[in-house]
Amino acid sequence: MREIFDGLGIMSMLVVMVMIAVLVAMAVDCVSGWRKAKLRGDEHTSYAFSRSLTKFLIYEGMCIIGGCMDFMVHFAWAQFMKGVYFVPLLTIAIGIILCVVEAWSVKEKAEKKARKQIDAAAAALAKILDKETIMEFLRTQMQTNEQTTNVITEEQICEE
Repeated sequence: MREIFDGLGIMSMLVVMVMIAVLVAMAVDCVSGWRKAKLRGDEHTSYAFSRSLTKFLIYEGMCIIGGCMDFMVHFAWAQFMKGVYFVPLLTIAIGIILCVVEAWSVKEKAEKKARKQIDAAAAALAKILDKETIMEFLRTQMQTNEQTTNVITEEQICEE
């Protein structure tokens, strides 16, 4: 009967490690979102943090449920297979999926917000620069280029 409890300590530690890894991934996502919002000048509302709290409860709840299922598999394995099952595979799989989702979230926030900033800068630039300003700039650049080419040509002629 004692052998049914063999490996539960290791299994519990692995489940807790998965839960901590998911918590760290969630913290990185939260800090990333907060930082991006601060850079954009958005308001920090309690609504965003309440969504983070809800997400925390759901994600950690999934890890706990995965751990419970792993414990049940452990007891069934010990009873019917006469061996010890102490690797919480379901919990680890859930943890990997949740960490990938969080990494994806951080990446999406960075891309989405960068695109938004680029679009805003392009719109502001389009307002500032009209067709005449662009044409004047191009004429000036062409004249400068022609003068540089003429100077080089005259210098080359003098050397010959």
